[in-house]
Amino acid sequence: MPMKVIFLKDVKGTGRKFEERQVSDGYAINFLIPNKLAVVADGPGLAAVRQLKAQEEKYREAEDKRIQEKQAKREEKRREKEEALEKLRREERS
Repeated sequence: MPMKVIFLKDVKGTGRKFEERQVSDGYAINFLIPNKLAVVADGPGLAAVRQLKAQEEKYREAEDKRIQEKQAKREEKRREKEEALEKLRREERS
């Protein structure tokens, strides 16, 4: 009898992370669930997946913000170097 599970990780040929699929009972009970690759798609399983999704989203947002700040710093340094170089060139012309 098939069992509905939600994948916690990508499983090649079976399902992708956070995807809900039906798999055989034996596959779910003997492989997916013990290896923490999936959870049963019921109340507690859904709650756990929602919590994981929220945590992952927070992490992604923080990572995006960190990357944007890093890019802004690099851009500022590049501008400063260009301005210094332009200033040197003007001084050499004078």
